[in-house]
Amino acid sequence: MHLFAYGTLMDRRILARVLGRTPPNGVPATLYGYKKWETTLGYPIILPETGAVCQGMVFYNLSQQDWKRLDEYEKATTEPPAYFRRLLSAQGGSGSISVQVYVGNLNYFRARLKR
Repeated sequence: MHLFAYGTLMDRRILARVLGRTPPNGVPATLYGYKKWETTLGYPIILPETGAVCQGMVFYNLSQQDWKRLDEYEKATTEPPAYFRRLLSAQGGSGSISVQVYVGNLNYFRARLKR
């Protein structure tokens, strides 16, 4: 599975710290239908929005162990979850790419969005 990163995980040093290993190189990609929002917590989230565009990076072929670490980092398994991991389609230089994306939980972040 491939990761579409749009915030702190685009920084390979942070991604390496989360994964516990040197991550693969990322490639630029675009996610349509999602808008990036800044939060008062110092990191962004994305939320669905018609016509919106989000730029990011795709990191290819992550392992199951990588996904467990990422889910913990993104608080995708807490109650309530901060993020939902979704299978979406991003556009890269060679066309459409199936990617896993951490989409913000609006109920979790509603009071933390910068407007």
